[in-house]
Amino acid sequence: MIAGTVLHPEKKDSWIWTPGINGNFTTKNFTDMINARLLNSSDTICETLHNKLVPKKVEVFVWRAKKSRLPVLVELDKRGIDLHSVRFPLCNDAIESVNHSLILCKHAFEVWGKVFDWWGRGVIPYANVGDLFLDTGQSASHMGKFIWQAVVWTCSYLIWKNRNQKVYNNKCWNVPVALNEIQVKSFEWIAKRSLITSVGTRPLLIFPYLN
Repeated sequence: MIAGTVLHPEKKDSWIWTPGINGNFTTKNFTDMINARLLNSSDTICETLHNKLVPKKVEVFVWRAKKSRLPVLVELDKRGIDLHSVRFPLCNDAIESVNHSLILCKHAFEVWGKVFDWWGRGVIPYANVGDLFLDTGQSASHMGKFIWQAVVWTCSYLIWKNRNQKVYNNKCWNVPVALNEIQVKSFEWIAKRSLITSVGTRPLLIFPYLN
């Protein structure tokens, strides 16, 4: 290989990303390669989703939830961990799956009802996180769809955070407090990142009034 290499004295040495266009490396190109080679691209539940209006930790959380990689009790039980019970500790109404802890539990469902009412969208129409995370609302604008998706992802992330506070610290589940945290955090994250993504203050005009 070395013997067959042609050196160009007038050119500088540089790295070449052979799978990319023009030899340039991009994160999107690398992500597409992972999706094509390692994930089942025909199944939308396995696709990697991105939303630049939320922190990376929220994107990672969404990916883990879609892949059933959150440490809910039913998943821990599948992996051979000896548990006293697999029922969801917040409501004790059903086994703790990802869908139940983030959507179907009466506590989580009440929070979603408040969030959907806040945005004037009626009742949450989803029973699984795959459909929920893909929801971009009915906004006519491209940015409006990304904003609604960012709110949904933020809500899911903070519901999980509140679940952990209850399970590990025995803190009471308070719907008004949870809703306020969702409103403040989603507004803060979207407003901050909208400047970085060169869309100016337009997201602030789309955002509903914070109650």
